[in-house]
Amino acid sequence: MNIQQLRYVVAIANSGTFREAAEKMFVSQPSLSISVRDLEKELGFKIFNRTSSGAFLTRRGMEFYEKAQNLVKGFDSFENLYLQPEEEKVEFSISSQHYDFLPPLITEFSAAHPDYANFRIFESTTVQILDEVAQGYSELGIIYLNNRNTKGIMQKLNKLHLEAFELIQFQTHLYIRKGHPLASKEEIELEDLVGLPTVRFTQEKEEYLYYSENFFDTSDSSVTFDVTDRATLNGILERTDAYATGSGFLDSKSVHGITVVPLKEETGNRMVYVKREDADLSQCAQDFIAMMQAYFDKKKVN
Repeated sequence: MNIQQLRYVVAIANSGTFREAAEKMFVSQPSLSISVRDLEKELGFKIFNRTSSGAFLTRRGMEFYEKAQNLVKGFDSFENLYLQPEEEKVEFSISSQHYDFLPPLITEFSAAHPDYANFRIFESTTVQILDEVAQGYSELGIIYLNNRNTKGIMQKLNKLHLEAFELIQFQTHLYIRKGHPLASKEEIELEDLVGLPTVRFTQEKEEYLYYSENFFDTSDSSVTFDVTDRATLNGILERTDAYATGSGFLDSKSVHGITVVPLKEETGNRMVYVKREDADLSQCAQDFIAMMQAYFDKKKVN
């Protein structure tokens, strides 16, 4: 086992396919596949179930991925501390839950500010996002608060000496395929979802309900798919009658077979950004927040 194999596992889990992971890691797909297969032989269990629609973590693979991700992040921090040149390039890093508005927003920001050349977007679990900001790996974290999670999240923020600033209040939306039986409804009620499968982003198991990206409790769903990336989530939604919860800020260029329908029940959602209490924001972070706020202001008008 070596650090490169762990990087491959993290890349595949985050991308959802061996092909996309190979492209991101700048290696051939056969080389990546062989390396991961060798690792699985060494471990004595399968990390991924391979299907025609992508690669999915097994139960033991999920546990291995979570530990591998922490090791890779720690190794990168250690390596950067001692191996980077003195005149290090300035990098702007954001940690975020999985939101479709982030890719178009960051690309628009990059085009508007060509003087900022290095970006890091880290999509992860809620706990890891807060830890990333608290430890200084990311300057900003983007999460949501609502009636169900605010008390617990604020306790965590206080413990880590973080503070949250509201960007927009928004209604919960259901993400479903365009041909879904509920797709023609103007609003969906909770009772409409009884018996349907759901797709959700995985979180730390011992604190799942507390830090979930679901905007309401979906534990009574007939089938639950836990995923780590948006590509896999969208792929399952497009092929089943499953649903996922989200903000409704859909990027039409990234998602083709998915539509969003508002949930009738009020859950008190607020999109917020998180920063360290004792840290002054860089000019890049201030400019990005201004563009984020302008984006959400347009949504309020519409």
